[in-house]
This record gives sequence, structure tokens and C-alpha cells, in this order.
Amino acid sequence: MRWLHIAKARYYQAYLEKDLLGDWTLITVWGGLGSRLGRMRTTGVASYADGQAQIQKIAKRRQQHGYEARPETPEYPIRTEAGER
Repeated sequence: MRWLHIAKARYYQAYLEKDLLGDWTLITVWGGLGSRLGRMRTTGVASYADGQAQIQKIAKRRQQHGYEARPETPEYPIRTEAGER
């Protein structure tokens, strides 16, 4: 799931992925729009359901901070207003 805060030119992304051992991992990525700098955190979760619950908590917190949810499709890449990636 991806969230954007256009006024502050920030993004936040969270998704679940299986690691090489088959365990579920929550990956969160955040930074400034149009910047190559940012941060990434990988956190192990007990199950897919637990990871989904954590993503829902993140979604609530992002919404409280003024972020808007955006689809995670190639049609909506993270770009600046100038169109740079």
C-alpha cells in the first residue's frame, strides 16, 4: 500500500513479502517525493494476517498525518510535479 502527502512532498509505502525461508516480512519505505534518498525497514511478522493488521495500523496513522492512499500500479509511480522519478 502506498500513501502520499503532496503538500509536504513525502511518501510512505508498506507491503508484505515472503523471505527466502518462507517467513512473512513487512517492508516499509519512506522518503521525499522526487528524492533518491529515503529509508527502508524490514520487520519479521508472525503471519500474513498479523502483517495485514500492522499495515492497517500504519494506514490509520498515515491518514491521521494527512497522507492519502494511492494505488500501487505502474500508472501511478512516485514522481515530482516535473515528472522526474
